[in-house]
Amino acid sequence: MGQYTSLPFVNAEQFDLDNYVVGKSLDGLFHTLAQEEQKIRTDPVARVTDLLKEVFAK
Repeated sequence: MGQYTSLPFVNAEQFDLDNYVVGKSLDGLFHTLAQEEQKIRTDPVARVTDLLKEVFAK
């Protein structure tokens, strides 16, 4: 934080490390979910549960 606050035009009061980490974690989670959903929609072999088979059979 010492180096961060020494940068010009940086407002250290607006930086919240917890919010940043949680936000990036959620971005990664939703990215992974999107990849899995794409795989399920395009590859019938990826539909391994009975529920997925039922949902995509219609």
